[in-house]
Amino acid sequence: MSEIIRPDILMYDHAITVAREVFSLTCKLPVQQRFVLTSQLRRSIILVCNRLSAVAHSSSKKEIKRNSELFIRVYAEIKTQIKMSQTLGHFQPTELSTLECCLDTILQYCKNNLAYNSN
Repeated sequence: MSEIIRPDILMYDHAITVAREVFSLTCKLPVQQRFVLTSQLRRSIILVCNRLSAVAHSSSKKEIKRNSELFIRVYAEIKTQIKMSQTLGHFQPTELSTLECCLDTILQYCKNNLAYNSN
């Protein structure tokens, strides 16, 4: 049976950076977007952190697979919201580089978990 791959401290650092970036970016949104887009982005980032925590506390390969898959769904949701914000002109690509890099790193970790625990 494969060992369970636990996230190292670097994954948590990425999750904290992602949360910090989202909260910082959403403060820059125009007033009309503060209630809708802000709440969606912040809710998604909380789910990102929750999913990473769930992966860390999974006790079986099945749980790791499920939680990693759920992270990938949340990742797709937040990437869509970021792209929408960028298309609307709220954020510039340079403002999003740290956020996207950290999200992509966590995504790769979850994909590696799926590959490693696919037996």
